[in-house]
Amino acid sequence: MFDSIRSLARGVSPTGLVVAGLGFLLTRFTVTLAVNDGPTAFVFGGVVPLVLGLGLSAFGVALTVGEFERGFVRTVTLWCLAGTGAMFVLVLLTLVGNGSMGPLSTGGSRTYLSNFLIGGGVGGALTGVYAGRSNRQRHELEQQAARLDLVNRILRDRVLNALTVIRGRVEIAESRDGVGTADVLSVIDDRSAGVQQVVENMKHITHGGSGLSLDAVPVVPCVESGVDAVRETHPTAEYDLRTDVPADLRVRANTMLDNLVAHLVENAVVYSDSSRVEVAVTASEDTVTISVSDDGPGLPDRQLDLLERGEIGSYEDRSTGFGLDLVRLLVRSYGGRTAATVTDGGTTITLTLPRVSTDGGVVTLQSNDVLGLSPRRLGLAVGTSLVAAVVMGLPMQFLTGGVPVIGALYGVQNALVGWLTHGFHSVVFGLVYAALVGTAPGHLSARVRYYGVALGWSLALWLVAAGLVMPMWLSLVGIEARLPNLSAAALLAHLLWGTSLAALYRYGCRAWSP
Repeated sequence: MFDSIRSLARGVSPTGLVVAGLGFLLTRFTVTLAVNDGPTAFVFGGVVPLVLGLGLSAFGVALTVGEFERGFVRTVTLWCLAGTGAMFVLVLLTLVGNGSMGPLSTGGSRTYLSNFLIGGGVGGALTGVYAGRSNRQRHELEQQAARLDLVNRILRDRVLNALTVIRGRVEIAESRDGVGTADVLSVIDDRSAGVQQVVENMKHITHGGSGLSLDAVPVVPCVESGVDAVRETHPTAEYDLRTDVPADLRVRANTMLDNLVAHLVENAVVYSDSSRVEVAVTASEDTVTISVSDDGPGLPDRQLDLLERGEIGSYEDRSTGFGLDLVRLLVRSYGGRTAATVTDGGTTITLTLPRVSTDGGVVTLQSNDVLGLSPRRLGLAVGTSLVAAVVMGLPMQFLTGGVPVIGALYGVQNALVGWLTHGFHSVVFGLVYAALVGTAPGHLSARVRYYGVALGWSLALWLVAAGLVMPMWLSLVGIEARLPNLSAAALLAHLLWGTSLAALYRYGCRAWSP
């Protein structure tokens, strides 16, 4: 349970809630007085801004639970706030220029001001999306340039040196001056294998680790293989390997996993003060952790930061090895994380990888450690939530006529406003439901994950949102409501919403891959 809570906390971007809160706050005045105007004024002066404001609020929730980089979410949030603030200053300067602040004292003028601010917020958010994408593209270009620089360094350092050794051994073999042919061929074979491995690594580095074919890989044999490979080249070092985990423990990776372990162990041996390396494999419910520790001086702060972010830098420090670069890229492509801890006692580098299980030969991801709903999942959650809103709203309207009352939460008891705001509530709560499904423990069956979470979430909404928050909110806007308002009809409506949402969302997840 605690793992799920920690996973949910890591998977959300709280900054997105600022956008959601801003959109929700500004919609409070959009239709309050516009309903007293004619139909055209009501639509364009009340309903359209309401839709934009609620859409902005739902977009903020999507930013919070979606698969977006936190830097991107921060950029969108800052631009949204900047757009709202700029529009407010513009309106304020216009009023000052007219020599009077009187218009803001009327309710209608405050409504129009709110509409202008909604426009500024939406425009700022769209600008922020463009700016965030531009920043991400620039960052990707910088990473591509860094990878090309790395490739150039590896080719010059490893491949050319290997070819020089091979050429020298061939000349010795031709002269047959004191060196046996078997020894020469052994060196040539070893160097050729090294060149082949470098070329294989180039494929992963130049593509940034993307497009890899991943499978359920047994982690213990890979770790043992990586340690044994380093033991052959550094036989005098001391190796402490601890694998107190099930022998069939598997992670989502590929055949390069043992090479990653070998890179880390070799770095630890080379930079250790005592040539003693500790390698440990531990497992939680959803993840597997591989840690490599030594008593060396540790990594520079810049390399620690890059290792945490899984990126490649521009490498002003030419003494940096190549192994960590490959580790960063591949672990990130596995859906895992890299971390480093430097203390007075030494350095520990940790790889956290998604744990998987194999059921009938099918690889099932057991971890949601790298969280966030993909754009396709976000769209699926929004679409199914709108359908669930209709499934819930129709019987609720026919039985109690309660849909227009929802509009009163935003200033006017109107059927159109009620249905719009009801749909908005369904989308927001549906996005939260999708995030909760994503953090459910992987050992649960699909039926329990989808329907169990939906049942629990529906009951929570009935008890808290409908039973407590809504009647208190209605009382604040002058409408009498019983507190708590826990009716059987409302319970049935919420259960209908949760069941239909779970069925549709589960079907969509099975029909369309993330």
